Amino acid sequence: MRIEIKFRPAEEDTVLPFNYNYDVYTQLLEKIAIVSPELAREVEASHVDYFTFSRIMVRKRELIPDRGIRVLSDDVSLYVSSSSGELMKSLVEGFIDSPVLRVGEATFIAEDLKVLKEPKISRTVLFSTLSPITVRTVKLSGDRMKIWDLYPNEETFFDKLRKVMLMRYSAMVGSMPEEREFSVDVIKFKPVRILVRDTYYRGSLMIFRYTGSKEIARFGYENGFGEKTRYGFGMVKVIDEEQEREVQA
Repeated sequence: MRIEIKFRPAEEDTVLPFNYNYDVYTQLLEKIAIVSPELAREVEASHVDYFTFSRIMVRKRELIPDRGIRVLSDDVSLYVSSSSGELMKSLVEGFIDSPVLRVGEATFIAEDLKVLKEPKISRTVLFSTLSPITVRTVKLSGDRMKIWDLYPNEETFFDKLRKVMLMRYSAMVGSMPEEREFSVDVIKFKPVRILVRDTYYRGSLMIFRYTGSKEIARFGYENGFGEKTRYGFGMVKVIDEEQEREVQA
């Protein structure tokens, strides 16, 4: 289930900070807790990432170095997705009861919320990220082990992504998918770095063609690809290639 929430800036000249992921994450939990405190505690304490969310989409904006993004449009959008209907129902009701979202010093008011139609997902699908995909490994640096963020131009990226998706699927669904194999052909990617609380995460905004397990493709669409999706990583949308060709024709 995926929802789109449109927010109105509470004040003119609102500036959205560059690193807002942790603020959004904590407030999504707060909205869930309004309706189901027990579910919110379970989601927060679990090692399983039960949801993902997009970057905050600002149609008209101005970048202000060292401050953030000045919002010039009348509204901004946030997408949230999960395969847990209970979680999404609590989140929706939480926003209805408490429509305020505070990000740094910026305040937004939820004005419109809608459930999006589920796209058709086959064995081959073109995805584009709505938030960067992060995949991590551990490397030996001197005599210490160091966490290392991988990019798609590194061979180990794809092997680690496959392992991560299988582990996450098993942890959330309770069993392995019938088909476990899939491949990812990256068409283009852009590396980004995001501060979440006191840790920087490196990830990739990308367009990629996915081929293989429909179960994992659907799971990735609903819950995000890669790691740390609860912090706003790994959300994708389906690109209709036929429609894209018609637009470009």
